[in-house]
Amino acid sequence: MKTFKGKIVAGLVAAMFMVVATAGLAMAGDSIVGTISEKGDVIVLDAADGSYVLEGSDMAADMVGKKVKVTGTVAEKENMKVINVLSMEEVTE
Repeated sequence: MKTFKGKIVAGLVAAMFMVVATAGLAMAGDSIVGTISEKGDVIVLDAADGSYVLEGSDMAADMVGKKVKVTGTVAEKENMKVINVLSMEEVTE
């Protein structure tokens, strides 16, 4: 009986570790470098691999014309790449 409880505890600990590790990866997001531009009512990041519609950032309008590094989660919606912005910083080289 003692080894059965030990296996259950070990299994639960392993499952919790997997959840925490996966959550950390999801929060990290992708980082993409490009230039912010306005296309109509939409603000986008023009990067080497295409354009990304920016969602969730109030500072994007202030960065139009600047080269930035955007970190966030990337998804595809209605045949467009969209990035839900977690952070944005100007790139100075």
